[in-house]
Amino acid sequence: MEILEQYIDYIKCKKRLSENTICSYYTDIKKYLDYLKCENIKIKDVAEYDIINFLVNLEKQNNSVATVSRVISSVKSFHDYLFLNHISENNPANNIKKPKIKRENVEILTEEEVEAILKFPDLDSPKKMRDKAIFETLYGTGIRVSELVELKLQDVDLQIDYLYCNTGKNQRVIPLCEITKNYLEKYIKEGRPILAKEGEDALFVNAQGQKFTRQGLWKVIKKYANKANISKNINPSILRHSFAIHLLKGGANVAVVGKILGNSNLSSLQLYLNQMDNNIRKEIKDKHPRKKEDL
Repeated sequence: MEILEQYIDYIKCKKRLSENTICSYYTDIKKYLDYLKCENIKIKDVAEYDIINFLVNLEKQNNSVATVSRVISSVKSFHDYLFLNHISENNPANNIKKPKIKRENVEILTEEEVEAILKFPDLDSPKKMRDKAIFETLYGTGIRVSELVELKLQDVDLQIDYLYCNTGKNQRVIPLCEITKNYLEKYIKEGRPILAKEGEDALFVNAQGQKFTRQGLWKVIKKYANKANISKNINPSILRHSFAIHLLKGGANVAVVGKILGNSNLSSLQLYLNQMDNNIRKEIKDKHPRKKEDL
């Protein structure tokens, strides 16, 4: 697996991809290399049809179109690396195309559902202060869960009300609203000193006083969603999507929202705009005074 380790080192140091993306690439390429090994195909001998056969096998295992599409991205990136570094004489993945993914409407929470999740009757323990600050930060800034776990204590500037997100390619400075700032400040001053292990620089820490894993933080989110009796399919991006759509509904400029979210282009924001259009159509259909005429 030496070639895999070299490639991972390359995308980590040279391409500066996020930790979450690196983990996905590692999993995908390991699966790909395991397949080649089973088929007795050396990496330098891979042909286009070998890659296609690998992808067909993935589809037979009932992997989603999104998963197959991601694996294709990983394999193409891996073969680009091999070719550019003269490990392979050609690039057999060059003409492999990703399947088109049907864009579904994004799932969001209503403002009332967000309020239900953010409602903490009391903040009488360091953990509750931490959890409240986590939710206020996720909804108050639109930051990704994978970015939130990477935040360090020094990434929060309470003097000028900004949060610095330095993860992956989308490095950005995000303004803090007054409510988010207040709960972050309470956690940092009163809760975190009790929870954090000495020398730990992560902003949000788990029960062991160390940096949260993405999975650990996700468990916290699901716990409070269940407490709030939210029946929707809660996913790691739902507060981020809700933040974006609620801002846009409030009249925020789409380009500004894109910059805060760290989207390198506005195509993904089209999903949010489409969702808003659907909501508007539904409101008119359900509540227009002339929605129904007696004949």
